Amino acid sequence: MKKNYFAAAFLLAATLSSTAARAQADFRPGYIMRPAGDTVRGDIDYRGAHRGGQQCLFRPAAGATATWLPAQLRGYGLASGEHFISQLTPMPAVAPVAAAPRQLFLEVLADGPASLLLWRDETGQEHFYVQKMGAPLPTELVQVRQRVLEGNISREQVLPVFRGTLTEQFADCPAVLLSMSKTEYKASALVAAVERYNACREPNRLAKVHQSRTATDLEIVVGGQASRTMFTTPTADATLPAGLAPEVGVALQLGRRVLRQKLAVRAELHYARQVAEGSYQQQEYQPGGGLTITQHYDLRFTTAYLRVPVLIRYTMPGKKLRPFVEVGGSFNYAITIDPQVRSTASNGTSTDWYTLFSNQQFLANSFRNYEFGLLAGVGLQLPAGLAGHTISLLGRAERSDGFMRVVSYSTPVVRGSVLVSFDLTKAR
Repeated sequence: MKKNYFAAAFLLAATLSSTAARAQADFRPGYIMRPAGDTVRGDIDYRGAHRGGQQCLFRPAAGATATWLPAQLRGYGLASGEHFISQLTPMPAVAPVAAAPRQLFLEVLADGPASLLLWRDETGQEHFYVQKMGAPLPTELVQVRQRVLEGNISREQVLPVFRGTLTEQFADCPAVLLSMSKTEYKASALVAAVERYNACREPNRLAKVHQSRTATDLEIVVGGQASRTMFTTPTADATLPAGLAPEVGVALQLGRRVLRQKLAVRAELHYARQVAEGSYQQQEYQPGGGLTITQHYDLRFTTAYLRVPVLIRYTMPGKKLRPFVEVGGSFNYAITIDPQVRSTASNGTSTDWYTLFSNQQFLANSFRNYEFGLLAGVGLQLPAGLAGHTISLLGRAERSDGFMRVVSYSTPVVRGSVLVSFDLTKAR
């Protein structure tokens, strides 16, 4: 039954995650800006940058959810930092010549005398635009990739057309043009280029950069842990299961939302104490008598660990439930290691409990107080939680290298945990 514990826990969590993944709504605190200039706060259903560029699904604090198109709003934003404006936008350079400009919601990456704007098309391709203050339309920043044939060898050629565009746009600030030849075609580099121009035009003006804020969360984690220790010697193997025991900890999560998902790094500190018990037997030769007897060994390993898991967590969107997966490693420090053994021989002799290897001087110092492990988990996040605090239910599995330092002896441990975490910060 204990062997099926981990599988049952993960099967349940995976089933719940699959069900929750179908709930596509991803309402997050935000606001809309109406044509009259007033701002209305509520929740934005943000399901990705492409969809967010086409329409805005808004749920006010009081009232029904409504869909707004770019022509109906001045813009909208999320409390996490993203801001979108309604803008008549030239179609990408790869579009047909006859394609007319469209009204879209463009994400504002930097704002000032020049703005850097972003739109993602239906394929997920990023299109960057720069717009000078007072210009009727933004100008697309283009980087062209093409295949060229040199002899019999085909290679990719990259044409940074966007650098010429920026040079033309920023010609009134020669000081910023010196670094243009090194500017890369990525959001961070383009934001930096626009910020330099804005600082040149208005030196005393604070830069306005609209990007996802990194969120830090402090959580309390409680639950239970079961484990299985595999004790391997040169002549025998034993499995020592440990039943469900309390596990408590704290977690610090540092993350930001990426498109529809939230990517986070977690560092945690856990404490758990477990007693693993098992047995094995082997044939042993008795010197002097020429006899072979069957020796039965009972094992009882008592351990208490401070564990420090470090994980990467990937959270999917959901209205009421948000499934997530996580992977990482763990450094575990043993506060207590007490491996006890007793033996009973087929000739009737027996011993009381004694510390493993205490009767073998060359193995007496075989234990170490640390171990390393790899772990993975799945779970569900309840954003509404309790009084605005997020609650998560998760299952984890870990395999560590154990507390033995002798090559011919090993004690790898497989652990399974079912945990509930409570976020001490308010849900965002």
